[in-house]
Amino acid sequence: MLVVHIPSWFPDAERPLNGNFILRQIETVGEATESIILHHTAEGFEPPVPENIHFHAVHYQNRNELFNAYLTEFKNIIKKYGKPDLIHLHVALPLGIVATRIAKKYHIPLIISEHWSIYQPMNRESLRWYAKWALRYIYRHASHVTAVSQNLLGNISATVPAAAKKPQTVVGNVVNPDIFSLKSPTGARPKKQILHVSTLDNDAKNIMGILRAMDALSQRRNDFELNIVHDFRNILAETYVRERGLDSIVHFLGRKTSAEIASLLQNSDFFLMFSNYENQPCVLLESFCTGTPAIATTVGGIPEIANKDNAILIAPKDETQLIEKLEFMLDNIEQFHAETIRNNAMGICSPEIVGGKYLKIYQLTVDH
Repeated sequence: MLVVHIPSWFPDAERPLNGNFILRQIETVGEATESIILHHTAEGFEPPVPENIHFHAVHYQNRNELFNAYLTEFKNIIKKYGKPDLIHLHVALPLGIVATRIAKKYHIPLIISEHWSIYQPMNRESLRWYAKWALRYIYRHASHVTAVSQNLLGNISATVPAAAKKPQTVVGNVVNPDIFSLKSPTGARPKKQILHVSTLDNDAKNIMGILRAMDALSQRRNDFELNIVHDFRNILAETYVRERGLDSIVHFLGRKTSAEIASLLQNSDFFLMFSNYENQPCVLLESFCTGTPAIATTVGGIPEIANKDNAILIAPKDETQLIEKLEFMLDNIEQFHAETIRNNAMGICSPEIVGGKYLKIYQLTVDH
């Protein structure tokens, strides 16, 4: 089966982590299909694509050339490999119009996989008229719609009613179990280690709520540290830590590789999220794959993967409850069992599980 993947988000020279979760999903079908990634990229940039997946670069000078540039390279793909069986669009905008027009031109089924939080109720009002029109057009021509959580599928259908009429399947994010391996038992440490990983976007991740909770908790006890991995700096957060004298408790570690994040998780007592909205956070699954429990909020698709065996769930924005559950977790971490947490996660996010779901959708779509 020949599948052309058109990702709206993809790693590039300036943002090496952009859409890396999409690439990991594509990799799960690389062995069972002949997969081609079609994406625009800067001259000379080599994307991190495995050898069993072909990469075809698209180059253009301005947005007016976008469709013709993609169409030209798609014609080159047909000349080299033959007509594709499927086009798999990853995130509807901005490349969904391109993918849909190509799919219609060559009468090729189009599958859409979605990760975008724009469909969440607090975000969808920011969609402009053109984006709303484009989403209606794209989803109207889709053969199948997938998203990383049932919550996201519901929000897509609420935002774009055309999507509700299509076959839908939850296909979650994928985690490399070799990198995010089970933690080894550790002896007693002077201080419990808490880890937070995010972009530090306060609107989504509520980093300031986390820091206020750390400040309040530090007035009661001094047996914990919070390590923060972040893609970008948040000057407001850094200033708060410095002015509140939390430098010995809160540590900003900057950007880390997947292997480094895995090591940090393996050496943490628990993971912490206090998000205002989410879909299905990759890093929460990564935490579970290392056997590390979490505190997280009941937003988006989190309750679909978090339960009493691997996490404590709290309401978003409730800092009083956050402080209470932080204290509970610090005192009762032994109630969670690393092997159970990992085994349950592997049933959700292993490459075999995710790839198997996609292959089933592919076959059903082609046979339809």
